[in-house]
Order: sequence, then C-alpha cells, then structure tokens
Amino acid sequence: MKAEGIESRFSILLTSLLLLPFCSCSRHPALTAEQRAEDIKFLAKWAKDYSPFVELNEKLRGLPNYEAVAPRYAQMAAEAKTDAEFFQVVYGYFSLLGRSGHGHLLSEGSLRGFLYEARSEPGQLPPDQLKAGLYWPRIEESCCYVHPPFRIDHDGGEDRMHEDWRCRGGSIPKGSKIVRVNGKPCSAYLEWLRKETWIRHILRDTDWITETLLVVREGGEFRGWQVDFQLPDGTTRGAFVPCSSGLPGPTDFSDYESSDGNCVCLELAEDVGYLRVKCMGKMFIEKDGKQIREFLERSGGKYHKLIIDVRQNGGGLHYYAFDNLIAPFLDKSVAYSEIGGIRRPFLNDHEPAFLERLRRGVSIFAHERDIKEIEPPVGWDPARWIFYQIERRVDPRDRYKFSGRLFILIDGGTGSAADEYVNMAQRIGLATL
Repeated sequence: MKAEGIESRFSILLTSLLLLPFCSCSRHPALTAEQRAEDIKFLAKWAKDYSPFVELNEKLRGLPNYEAVAPRYAQMAAEAKTDAEFFQVVYGYFSLLGRSGHGHLLSEGSLRGFLYEARSEPGQLPPDQLKAGLYWPRIEESCCYVHPPFRIDHDGGEDRMHEDWRCRGGSIPKGSKIVRVNGKPCSAYLEWLRKETWIRHILRDTDWITETLLVVREGGEFRGWQVDFQLPDGTTRGAFVPCSSGLPGPTDFSDYESSDGNCVCLELAEDVGYLRVKCMGKMFIEKDGKQIREFLERSGGKYHKLIIDVRQNGGGLHYYAFDNLIAPFLDKSVAYSEIGGIRRPFLNDHEPAFLERLRRGVSIFAHERDIKEIEPPVGWDPARWIFYQIERRVDPRDRYKFSGRLFILIDGGTGSAADEYVNMAQRIGLATL
C-alpha cells in the first residue's frame, strides 16, 4: 500500500488545491485568451483526476456534466474582456465542480486561521504560500458580492428589515417590507440577476440569492440599489441603498460567538434537555465540553431524553464530536468500520508525507485501529480508484451525568465533521436520528 491510512474524506482538497496553485503573488501577469481557456481545461482535468465528488453532481443533483460544459466555459474565459469577467467565469465553473463536497473558496478569515497554524505547527503549508492564497477571496469580494448597510429577514416569500436603518430624509423602521428593487418586484429582480449578471455563469442552484436578496454585484461601477419599502404603518417610501463590497460580516467562526455562544444548553421540560451545537471548530472543543458537562451535572441526572441539535452545523474537527458528543456518553468501548475510496491518480501524484499532513490537519484519522486496502466495489474501476476499510474504536471517557435516550436533529446543512458524527452515532446505535 503506497500511503497508509488514506481514506475518502479528502474533500478539503477542493479548497486547498484549487486555491493555491493559481496565486503565487498578489500581482499577476496578463493572460492571453488561450491561457485563460487553458485554465478552464486545467480545472476539468483536475476534477477528473483528483475529485471524488464531481460525478455526484450529475447523478444525484441533476446538474450538467462538468466535462461536457468545459468547452463552453473555456470559450467564455477566452472572450472575457476584464479580469473581473474572467474570474466570474472561472468562479461559475468552479461552483459546479465543488457542488458536492467541500468545494468553495476559502474565505480570508479561514486562510488567516491556516496562517496561524502554519506558524505554530511544523509540516504545514509554507506561510508565504498561504498568504498568496488571500488573493482569491479578495478578488471574489471585489468582483462578485456586495451587501447593504442593514440585515434582511426572508420569510414566507417576503423580505423585511431586520433592524432600523437611518437614511437620507428619514429612517426605515424594523419590519418594513421590501417591495421593489430598481423598479422591479423582488421576484422579477431576482430573475433579472440570474439572466443578466455574472450569476448566469453558475450552473448549480442559485436559490441562495432569494434568501439574501441584496447581495449580487450587478457589474460596472455598481454603487447600490433604489429600493421601495412598505413601512409597518402601510405607507411607502423609496430610498437609495448604498452597497459595500463583500458578504456581510461577521464571517467564519465569529458567527458562532454571538450572545448565546457556540453551544446552547437548555431545559425544555422537567425530563428533557437540549444541546444546540453550531460548529465543531477546534477552538470550541474544551470550552463547549466543560459547558455540556456542567449543564448535565446541574440536572442531577433527571433527564430521560437529551436532544442534540446539529442542524446547519457545517462541521469542524472530528475530535469535537468524539470528545464532547460520543465518548462521555459511553459505558463501554464501541467499534465500527467504514469503507472509503480515493482517486488513484491523486494518490500517485502526491507525496505520502503531504497526504499524512492533510489527514492530521482535518482529524479524519481519529480513533483508527486498523486500515487496509480492499477490492473496489462492483462498478468502480481499480485503475482509477483505490478503496480502504477503516476500523475505529472509541473508549468511554469521564461519563456525563445522563443515562437516558439520545436524539440527534439533522438537516441538509449538517456537513463534514458533523455529518461524520451522525454517521458514527447511527453505526454504533448511540442515538435516534
């Protein structure tokens, strides 16, 4: 076996490998039309050789075949008149490749987190290479996204002000309804965005613009929107809403440091407890574990049911789940197995030391007891894929004061390490999903 301990969860490569090779410095040379087209072809070849997920887009999500549309995107890239247009074409194609898995550009905040780790831990990517990666999210912010000076609540097909906003000539109170944007009803404005702006390059679902409404940079010297509001008293008022570059903050892990924190512990009834875990980031493991333990200690063991809510939890480190949500609920050791596959060209083209560093960085090797190569399942080409069976065992640890039934709430936003937590809980019979 060429690289021991390699399994299927290399989805982080959809961010790291697509992000870093293109940006050796913040100043970039002018590209010819042929070179821009070659970049699209490179992405298509990268996906074919390395990505374990691209076929899922077509088979499970009904999206176009990434190879079939590559020539179209290569032509659009070649015809791009500005750097912004070129970036938006690449971004559109990349959004198709990364629709399944972890396919997105890392934000500047996330990259700065990696920079911090690179300074403090040996074997990480060189800081100068990570600094170069900041180029992409900054281009994304300047070319693609904007936000208004207030937050919007989208509910029941209506968009309302989340807060008061002072503007020239008065103020727009919280709860006011947005009825028109640039003279169009909200639904018509959103359709216009899909057809006339850079959003047209995105082949995956674009319903996310419905939830945010004022988020797309329309192009050119875009300054903002002319918006008609219906105030709570029934009167209407128009105002120019200026935009700022980029998605609204806070972003990344700061989202979870709101007034109620990353982990919320509540008593729903005399015998029912509730834990809401928003993120499984490394920085929350110790703090949240202590909070959960103190919450269950205060209950005196009276809860017959405990609900663990990981809806919209995008993941983090597997250790969070093992340390806080698995081991302290166990009376005895549990073991389970997984089968994972990886593209053989990816394995062949990267040094084992790099793969081991990657595995260590995302903690997918946690609690492994044995890993061995196995025959690929029927229908999987052994020349293109290699499969492993991974055995894991988790031992009990300082049991929580709880002996009732566990229930886990999940949804489509439960991903990565949170999804793996749900997978393991199901495999060992720990909880009802």
